[in-house]
Parts: sequence; structure tokens; C-alpha cells
Amino acid sequence: MKCKALLAVVSMASFTVVALPATAQDTGLYVGAGLGMANARQVCANSTGGCDSSETSLRLFGGYQLHRNLGVEGGYQYFGTFSRGSRGLVSNALDVVAVGSWPFTQELSAYGKLGAYLARTSSAPASEDNSGFVYGVGVQWALNKDWGLRGEWQRYNNVGGGGLGFNTDIDVISASVVWRPRF
Repeated sequence: MKCKALLAVVSMASFTVVALPATAQDTGLYVGAGLGMANARQVCANSTGGCDSSETSLRLFGGYQLHRNLGVEGGYQYFGTFSRGSRGLVSNALDVVAVGSWPFTQELSAYGKLGAYLARTSSAPASEDNSGFVYGVGVQWALNKDWGLRGEWQRYNNVGGGGLGFNTDIDVISASVVWRPRF
């Protein structure tokens, strides 16, 4: 079921890229990197012993701004290593999202994201792959035509799996740098 959801999001994103004209205003390729804090609250549920549900996270992403209000973005999110008792839980995800943006001024805009992810969570000796929905909101400030800054919150629903004994929503609050290359 979740694989079908991911396939639907990728198909819609691909159709949107082909259907909209490439000459639309405010279009272009962008790449970025972010640093933040990931929180997986349910990791500590029913835990015996020490538990740490917050971890430093890293995000690498790239996308294409189809026009000033719509873009498509793909990224890699490293959530970090959460500790649960004596076990470490390493988790990361690949995601594809549609990004809707609402400019307030030439430099400042708000945006929302909706899409799907594929995640892997590991804790020796078990490893689980799963997929689900991801969504988020944020603000972006354009420093100039090439560089921008972002602040955002993003949620990955039900990361984990049966072999690990838990599923958890992971919330990520991050700050990112965005670069728009000019060719």
C-alpha cells in the first residue's frame, strides 16, 4: 500500500514536470544542505533503561522550481542514531515531495511540502525498510538570485518496523542553505 502511495507521488511529480512550461517565471534547478534536530518520541515508549529520542540530523536535497508557486524536490535525510536502552537505532530516508510556495515579498516566502519517503532503520542485528508519507512547512529567504536560507519543520510518518518492535513519527526542525546554479 505504501509503495503504491510513493509510486503515485512520483508519477504526479513526473507529470507535473512534463505538463508545465519550462519557460515559466521563477523557474530553475536548486540544491541545498541542512542541519537540524530530529525527534523520534515513540522510540522511548516502553523502553527499559536509558533512552534518547533526539538527535542531530543532516539533509541533502535538490529540486526544480516549476514556477513561482510550485516545485518538485527530492532529498536524503539522515536522522541520526537514537539510543534505546543499550541499542542504537540508525535511521535515514529518501523522499520525493511537491513544494507549494507563497511569496510575501520578493525575498521572503512560505512553503508547504507533501510527498512520500522510503526509510531504513537499523539496530544490530535487525534492519527494517518501510515507506510512508512526509509533509512539512517552512520559510525561505532569498539572499540574492543564487543563494537562500530556509527554516523548516518536516514530519516522516511511521518510520521503523515490526522487527525493531516500534514505529515512530520523526519530526525534523532544520536550517538549510539553498543554491540556484546559473548555467
